[in-house]
Amino acid sequence: MAGLDLRSWAVGQALPLWASRGFDPQHDRFEEQLTLQGEPVRDVPHRLTVQARQIHSYVLARKRNWFREADSLIERGYRSMVRDYRKSHGWVFSVHRGGEPWESRRDFYAQAFVLLALGSYAGLSGERAPLALADEMLAELDKDFRAPAGGYVDSLPAVDAVRRQNPHMHLFEALLNLWMNTREPRYLERAGAMFELFKRHFFEPQAGVLLEYFDEALAPAPDRIVEPGHHCEWIWLLRWYEREASVPVAPYVEALLAHVERCGIDAAGLLPDEVTADGRVRKPSRRLWPMTEAIKAYAVEGRRDRAAALAGLLHKHFLSGVVAGGWMDRLDAEGRPATDVMPASSLYHLLGAVAELDSP
Repeated sequence: MAGLDLRSWAVGQALPLWASRGFDPQHDRFEEQLTLQGEPVRDVPHRLTVQARQIHSYVLARKRNWFREADSLIERGYRSMVRDYRKSHGWVFSVHRGGEPWESRRDFYAQAFVLLALGSYAGLSGERAPLALADEMLAELDKDFRAPAGGYVDSLPAVDAVRRQNPHMHLFEALLNLWMNTREPRYLERAGAMFELFKRHFFEPQAGVLLEYFDEALAPAPDRIVEPGHHCEWIWLLRWYEREASVPVAPYVEALLAHVERCGIDAAGLLPDEVTADGRVRKPSRRLWPMTEAIKAYAVEGRRDRAAALAGLLHKHFLSGVVAGGWMDRLDAEGRPATDVMPASSLYHLLGAVAELDSP
């Protein structure tokens, strides 16, 4: 499946599916999951992360003229996200279908995606209110989530003592998106602080890898887990930052991609969920999203034939055998389906890959 074919799938099947069966018109909220037959999964928590990702995804589709009916969906989703998840103590992690809090903790990863959605919504609508909300959230992160060793804690209250690079990566993305939609320098300056955190703590130059887990002082966890999908995601983000800030990133990109090619692609051409820094496969199951991030990484590096080949593997292994416009999110080590639901959160990854393939 080439880039044009993947775009046709997204435009003709995925975006209509998730705008219809994937949206709850009674509560103006995006569904958390669909079954493999395309029916909403009831009685599950509706995470803030999903609402923010879907808003961003449909803004991207609207800007690219992939889904002209997106305006009402975006507006309703944005209003309900602010209505249901923003509470006096901060943004809650998840709600019941009726809007009552399911889990009230404040999650850094989820808030990074709200910032992503706010930047996209502001860029589409031209409104200033979302940017004021973004600045309020950034101030709250600095006040409540800031960690002494650098960066931010994962959750308030804490769910464990582990520090993760992943939410910082998505804050980096959200800040770049805010910069792109506003050209206000404070967002690019903050993105630079995330890049410095990547260089100082998350990237291990000896092995040329991005480590996933750290202790409270940001010392690497002893198992030195690496996710090939996050290597690819950082490659794409680093090149984006390089274009905007004129900061060279080639040594990091080359090391990350080399590790992916050496240790992060299995015999089927898919990306295992976890390997170690020294290259041992730790978790051989496979998910959809690392494939989309590999497509983006190879495309941004100018290796479009390789990106197109990965798009073909994505379609073969993850987009076939389910309702049109849906996906198989997880495969086990033998390539067998490992879930009976489709998480809405994967649309964000898929449209990101389509957008990169669709770029000149």
